[in-house]
Amino acid sequence: MAVRQREPKNLGVLLIDFSPVVREGLQAILAKDERIQVIGDAPDGQEALLHIKRACDRGRPVNVVLTETRNGKVDGVQATRLVKDEFPEIAVLVLTENLNDSYVIDAIHAGAGGYIFLKDMSPEMLLQSIHRVVQGGTQMQTALLRTAVENLIQNGRKTLAERTAEAAHLTEREVDVLRLMGNGDSNKIIAATLGITMDTAKKHVRNVIDKMQARSRTHAAIIAAQAGIVGHPVAAVGEAQSDPG
Repeated sequence: MAVRQREPKNLGVLLIDFSPVVREGLQAILAKDERIQVIGDAPDGQEALLHIKRACDRGRPVNVVLTETRNGKVDGVQATRLVKDEFPEIAVLVLTENLNDSYVIDAIHAGAGGYIFLKDMSPEMLLQSIHRVVQGGTQMQTALLRTAVENLIQNGRKTLAERTAEAAHLTEREVDVLRLMGNGDSNKIIAATLGITMDTAKKHVRNVIDKMQARSRTHAAIIAAQAGIVGHPVAAVGEAQSDPG
């Protein structure tokens, strides 16, 4: 029996240093979804941490952070790393006009749950992506991203032996979960496939990410592919799946 994904009734979204035009466009799109509340707009990663803490104190937690990677301005990848270090439960979506695949790799390492090119993004895609990453899925698109992930798998920052040693600490059930993560499956699908509760699925996913020393589920799947534990994480890096859960 399929397990229904529990999602907060209201999703708090924080923006980090978008240009005025892009910020206004994003706010107009987000306003179309009554489940989404824009918490604020931080000028950089450090200020974002303060915004998140204040929002939590007010009982309006941040669930998703939207940031942008641009040359010569705020580093969205660094902002992602700061947020994930302090608040690993918060999902981060990186929106960018930069087609440099090194940014894609760095965003994955930093813990981004999604990386979307602004030229490819529709309002519907953005809204679906926000709900998808909150539910434990990933949002990665375009052929350039596939190339970047191929490069990451082939030229990992740790050796195959190191990755294999990390993966050796996984239990049999955690390996099953990791394989499903490699398919790009959300927590809901993992729970339904393995016949476990949503809370158990979330616990296994977190244990896998911690044991693999990864910064996100996508990063964990790539590490596993490098180590030969799972195959190429095709679904996680291909076109977005229709099921937002």
